[in-house]
Amino acid sequence: MNASVAAAVTHLLPLPAAGGTPAPFDLRELQTELDRLADEALRARDEGLSLLRAVRDPRFPALQGFHQGLRDALFVEIPEELEPWAQAATDGPGNSPLQHMLVDFARAGDDDRRSALQAALAELLVFEAVRLRLFVTAFRSDEFEVLGGEESDVDAIAHAEVRALLHLPELGDPDVRPLNVLLASASVALARDASERAEELRDTGEDTREELRMRARLRAALRELRLPEAVLLENALAALLGEERRELTELQAERPVALDGMTRQAMDQRVSRGRRALTRPHGTWPRRRRPALFDLLRGVPR
Repeated sequence: MNASVAAAVTHLLPLPAAGGTPAPFDLRELQTELDRLADEALRARDEGLSLLRAVRDPRFPALQGFHQGLRDALFVEIPEELEPWAQAATDGPGNSPLQHMLVDFARAGDDDRRSALQAALAELLVFEAVRLRLFVTAFRSDEFEVLGGEESDVDAIAHAEVRALLHLPELGDPDVRPLNVLLASASVALARDASERAEELRDTGEDTREELRMRARLRAALRELRLPEAVLLENALAALLGEERRELTELQAERPVALDGMTRQAMDQRVSRGRRALTRPHGTWPRRRRPALFDLLRGVPR
């Protein structure tokens, strides 16, 4: 991949490098990661597998890790010295030239392997950029989850909108901000999905609605915690959330952004302390001490 793709990534995932503040990552490592992602994205495309399925397929570990890692990175506490850098992410998904750069790559043909790699990678990045922004829109409150909405539903909506609109000729207009258009369309689709869910829930029993409300409140509470506690307690409370509980070693391998380097004993201790804390007043919960990107993007002061 060339440097222009890396530049687009730093502005659109959202990973801005604005205002003269250097990006807190090694661009050479980013280059290597982009190469791995491009290779797997193209392989999935050649196999006729959609990105929505490929990012959950263990045969594509780079895609799977990137997809989950981006989501978890939204909840990493931002060090004070990097907060100005992260704050730039709240200004929107980059400027128009950079938006067009990434979308143009995604819309390009695949006459040779290099251009095919570029197109496959760019489509992945466009999908992830829209998906992350839509995630913040959906989960800035618990309303979507009260209606039965899940993170997987947000992914599916983002993917459907990107697939439907990415190759429209109107997105090539230099006066159009293509990612803004994709996000606006995805937001409308999210609202439509929520409306349909609300209509369907009118025919369900009160027990079902109360269960959804309970799960929504619990998940919203978990999103306020420090990332390691949130991941560990979500797993410990899996039965209440209607999910499958994972072995801690398996969970650690799946969620390295949250749990990398922690011993089994440390994870057990955090689960135990977290369980006790959740039975006490909110002020004693293991909440984030500093804002995460999720907090900045949803505009909630901490």
